Amino acid sequence: MKKVLYINCTIREDSRTNRLAEAVLAHFNGDEITEVKLRENNYHPLTEEEMKMRTAASESGIFDNAYFDAAKAFAESDIIVIGAPYYDLSFPSNLKIYIENITINNLTFSFQSDGSFKGLCKAEKLYYITTAGGEIGKLNFGYDYIKALALYMYGIKDCQCIRAVGLDLMENDPEFIVQNALEGIKKMDI
Repeated sequence: MKKVLYINCTIREDSRTNRLAEAVLAHFNGDEITEVKLRENNYHPLTEEEMKMRTAASESGIFDNAYFDAAKAFAESDIIVIGAPYYDLSFPSNLKIYIENITINNLTFSFQSDGSFKGLCKAEKLYYITTAGGEIGKLNFGYDYIKALALYMYGIKDCQCIRAVGLDLMENDPEFIVQNALEGIKKMDI
C-alpha cells in the first residue's frame, strides 16, 4: 500500500482543479490517501522563533515537536499530488507558505559539503494539477518552481503537470475542457 499525500491548494468549494486532482487520486484507490486542505490549516509565514526552533532541530536531528508533522508526512509519502489553481503566473500563496513550513534541513533535504542539496523525501512521483481561466503557454512558473524543488531539494525525480486551460475564455466551453482533461487522466498510466 502506497502513502499518497494530496496537497489541496484550492480556495473554492467547486474547484475545477480539485475535480482533476480527485480523478488522479482515483488511480490510487486502495492506497492510503491523506489530504491536506491548505485553506483549512493554520499555516503562516515563518517567524523568527520558528526559524530558531527549526535550526535547533536540524542540528540535533530531533524533530519531535508537532510543528514538524507536516514535513514528516511530506517526506514519508510515496506519491505527492498537488492541486493548485493557476494564480498570477504561479499558484495560490497558501502553497508557498506550506512549502516554507515543510522544507526543513535534515528532514526533507540536507546540505552536502559542496553546498548542494540531497533530497530526503521518499516520494517516487509528484503530480501537479492546475487549471487556468486563460492560457498558460510556457509561463507555468508555479509548476516550474515545484518541479525544481522536487528535483533539486526533495529528491523526487519524476514530476508531471496535468492542466486544463482557457476555462474562462468566452469562446470556450469550460465543462468540455474539464471533461477532456478528466478523460485524459482516466487513460493515464499512473
